[in-house]
Amino acid sequence: MLTLDAFKNRIITPEIRESLFELNPNRKEYTEYIDPKYKETKYLLCDDVLMNPYDVRDFLINAAYCTGTNDLVPTKTGAPGIQQPICNEWCKEYVQYLNGLVQKFKITSKTVTWYDFSCYCNLFWKGMKSINSNYYPHVDPSDMAFNLFLSDDLDEREGTAFFRINVQGEEFNDIRLYEKIAKLHPRVITQRMDQGRVATGEVDDWQYFRGDECYTQLGVIPARFNCISAYRGSIFHTACYDPAWYPEGHLRYSLVSMLSISNPVGKLAAQGFMAKKPSEEE
Repeated sequence: MLTLDAFKNRIITPEIRESLFELNPNRKEYTEYIDPKYKETKYLLCDDVLMNPYDVRDFLINAAYCTGTNDLVPTKTGAPGIQQPICNEWCKEYVQYLNGLVQKFKITSKTVTWYDFSCYCNLFWKGMKSINSNYYPHVDPSDMAFNLFLSDDLDEREGTAFFRINVQGEEFNDIRLYEKIAKLHPRVITQRMDQGRVATGEVDDWQYFRGDECYTQLGVIPARFNCISAYRGSIFHTACYDPAWYPEGHLRYSLVSMLSISNPVGKLAAQGFMAKKPSEEE
């Protein structure tokens, strides 16, 4: 017989959650550029964000085991590794903090609320495979990506690499700027992005992509434990993750929060459990 006792020790009250995601009063928030020549390569770093990063990591790991977006099944999305959907209501205080950062650093003039974010955890591991050569650079469907790294043993070369793409002799960093300035049909850009990849649905070994005749690496946003890195989703980017850097069994774990400003929140629903818009502003 199922009884309430099975749940009592697993109930997370708002008070417990608020304490769990307590912010470090000594955290540092600042912006930098991958390349100052290109204003679109500006990114945000927040060092030593949480007071209890290990507890947050344990909470997220045990929150859900659903791998709803990529468990190396070719019919699913080609996102790297495994994505563990995380309801933004489970980490509401943290997402509200991200919303505050959006306002503080004037990322957009539009009204943004905590339920405009979509959250999931990324899992990369030594020996993981790749679908559709998803180690190649990509762009996100959202406007901003916030990565909170929760592995404390990452190589100093770890992070997110930014790239310039060369299409018909022109180079750009940002796909939205490219489409606007170059006035090319999106299909032309897509075909260029697909160049060199394996066939659709095909699986091969993951590798750290460093560039080719199509892409030139601009630089890397570092991945540091208990640190947030945030950047435009429309910049060509990919994860800097080389299995050779790590021993067998190693896992890279991070909490990703996607913010959609220009697209309706519903279009990102496939990336995780989306909280419904409350009847009143919270």
